[in-house]
Amino acid sequence: MVIKKNKKKWKLIIIIPARLESVRLKKKLLRKIHKVPMIVRVAQNAIQQNLGEVWVATDSKQILNLCHKNGINSLITSKKNKSGTDRISQAYKIINKKFDLIVNLQGDLPVFKKELIQKTANLFLDPKTEIGSAVCDLKNEDLNDKNIVKAKVKLNAEKEGFAEDFIRIIYDKKNLFHHIGIYAYSPETLEKFVRLKQTKNEISRKLEQMRAMDNFMKIKLVKVKYTPPSIDTINDLKKIRLLFNSNNS
Repeated sequence: MVIKKNKKKWKLIIIIPARLESVRLKKKLLRKIHKVPMIVRVAQNAIQQNLGEVWVATDSKQILNLCHKNGINSLITSKKNKSGTDRISQAYKIINKKFDLIVNLQGDLPVFKKELIQKTANLFLDPKTEIGSAVCDLKNEDLNDKNIVKAKVKLNAEKEGFAEDFIRIIYDKKNLFHHIGIYAYSPETLEKFVRLKQTKNEISRKLEQMRAMDNFMKIKLVKVKYTPPSIDTINDLKKIRLLFNSNNS
């Protein structure tokens, strides 16, 4: 059971935005991890968790064909989308089905547990939640890593709380956590987000969630117990390859 609404199962769709060209690590979604392209590994992991329908939304025919070859639902979206959420919105309209929640799962998270999606979706049991996301403990070695996004939030006894800010550079470690690349929206809040103009903070920090924050949308966060590794650099890729090789040797 994923989540409940009036004692009924909520209908989930998981969409993975997959832009081919990435700045820090060229065409990283096509990079192989234990012989499997990263985007395929992420999608297959999501499918195996059996939490909802899974789609890859891409701007690349190469990724589209790769997904089709591996039996993964995929579709082409515009190269002009300004963020992953804008791409998700376009894909959701093309898919043209009704779901209670839309989950935006980043394509560079090759290892994640079922708990990540479940707990993020469960945030919508709070009617004040407009966008759901997740955090984990911030490691000391990641404090000054600009590739690691930090979320400022005061967590309650249930390890949940509303985001106060998202930053890359740390000035004060208090109430800071490692932000994980997952978002959940209702169809209404997704539409609300994409109608907003990009803000200065979104552009300067290169963080799409700042568009929501700057327009006073409520992003609720939940803390999970583990840190799912994301791939931003060649060193990240080397580490995850070593992990998979050791687990499969």
